[in-house]
Amino acid sequence: MQFPEELTRAAAFHTHLGPFLVVGLRMGRIVVREFGDEPFRTKIDVHTGRIPPYSCLSDGIQMSTPCTTGNGGMTVTDERAMRIDARQDDRLLSVQLRREIFDWIENECSDTDQHAFSMEIWEMPEEKLFVIEMRTAPGNQVDSGKQSSSDAGGDR
Repeated sequence: MQFPEELTRAAAFHTHLGPFLVVGLRMGRIVVREFGDEPFRTKIDVHTGRIPPYSCLSDGIQMSTPCTTGNGGMTVTDERAMRIDARQDDRLLSVQLRREIFDWIENECSDTDQHAFSMEIWEMPEEKLFVIEMRTAPGNQVDSGKQSSSDAGGDR
């Protein structure tokens, strides 16, 4: 199976290709689209916990944004919400993996089909994967995005 260059680079960094790595890549692309890729302007909190395979999402974020744990632009919390919160100036962008996609990966993906799942996630429409919400300071909503946060998955 031939993979896009971005997936190949991320897999080399992460040591393998898996669905949560690709989820992180896709989330990071949304952050860069909304906030740009200027270093040190954006801070991202990754709510995945620190245990694989969920924490693999954070490597996808590091590969697709200028934010890393090393440069202080990214922190990983212990909460396994499969969500990122990106902040720049007075804007907060939340990107939540949809619960049904999380359950599909959890229940259907095995070690032998991680590549196929990864490609399917890479090609999946953004609105099928995520609930996206942009707001200003807490309580002051700028743009409710395409979905309502009530559609989101949550802690497991």
